[in-house]
Amino acid sequence: MKIDGSAAPTGASSILLAITIIFFIGGCAARELPFRAEGTQGQVGHPIHAAIILDDKAAGCGGHAAGEALVAAHSLPPGVRQSGMNDWLFEGTPTKAGHWTTQVNLIDLVCDGPHPDQTLPIEFNIYP
Repeated sequence: MKIDGSAAPTGASSILLAITIIFFIGGCAARELPFRAEGTQGQVGHPIHAAIILDDKAAGCGGHAAGEALVAAHSLPPGVRQSGMNDWLFEGTPTKAGHWTTQVNLIDLVCDGPHPDQTLPIEFNIYP
C-alpha cells in the first residue's frame, strides 16, 4: 500500500497490461489489407492502365500503403506489363484476346505499421 492509502500496482497487473497492449497492436498489424484491382478490362490494340488499389476507408491508413507487388513472369496478357515507374500499376497494349488470372504477391506491406504479405488474384479480360 502507498502512503496515501491507495493500492500500488502489482507486478502481475503490469505484466497483464503489457501483454494486452502487445496483443492489441499485434492483432491490428496482423490483419490483411483490403486491396482490389481496377482497370483490368481491355481491348486488343487499345492501351490498358490497371492498378492495385487500397480501400482507404476500410484500411484506416489513408490509402497510403507501401510495399512491393510481385507477378510471375508471363502471367499477364501479351502486351501488358508492370509499370517501370510503379509495380502496383499495369500498362501496355494487349495483343491477344482472352481471360488471364494471375496472382500478385504483395510483400513488405506497411500501412500504419507492418502487415503480413498477401496474395491478390487479378483477372484480366481482353476483348477482340
